[in-house]
Amino acid sequence: MLQQTFLHLPGIGETRERRFWREGIRDWTAFLDAHGCGRLCGNRYDRVAPTVEESIRRYAAGDWKHFEHCLPSAHKWRALGDLAGQALYVDIETNGYVGPDAITVIGVYDGREARAFVAERDLDKAVEVIEAHPLVVTFNGAAFDMPLIRQRFRHNLFNHIHLDLRFPLKKIGFSGGLKKIEQAFGIERSERTRGLDGWDAVRLWNEYLEGYSPSLDVLVEYNLEDVKNLEPLARYVFEQMKERIRI
Repeated sequence: MLQQTFLHLPGIGETRERRFWREGIRDWTAFLDAHGCGRLCGNRYDRVAPTVEESIRRYAAGDWKHFEHCLPSAHKWRALGDLAGQALYVDIETNGYVGPDAITVIGVYDGREARAFVAERDLDKAVEVIEAHPLVVTFNGAAFDMPLIRQRFRHNLFNHIHLDLRFPLKKIGFSGGLKKIEQAFGIERSERTRGLDGWDAVRLWNEYLEGYSPSLDVLVEYNLEDVKNLEPLARYVFEQMKERIRI
């Protein structure tokens, strides 16, 4: 759906975008064709056309960071239409503090394999996986996970679009934390992790540091359930939001 999106262009809002779609201008190439033949004429469209051309070039080059910056946050769910098969679901755990050294676990899931990277073991390898994906999906990651990841790996480019599911889920009627929303969807946690929350993740990490290695196993299991459970939520968000705009 990115190539059907016009909201990142100067002066184009949702009303005008829907008008484009109704008139058969359903993607960037169609916009340029309509502008070139005079269907879209005037100074407004003369100014927008070069930006559309730039969008085509950036998309073809895989410059996802460009769209991360110019696409409104409320509409980043649209990237799932193009990039769902290349999405990486990400979640972190911390030691209860804030800062680049606060991360204890980074869990990732690409739809096939879930992996956990652990502090003092292999945490730095997580950045290679994150950078290999054009779409990163989190829950509440705009405020928590991704700022800490960027602090930790501040020299990396992170060429991706970041979709925080918390906001589109709230828009379609699911508010609260991830565990509450999972329950509304009928998503079950394992017996060992059922009822755990972020503070339990801190406790488990401290127990591990004190020498009780089974606590790390539970922490990793908890973290990987977080990332794997994001995928069905993302699919639901995309279908519901797409239905709302009726493209």
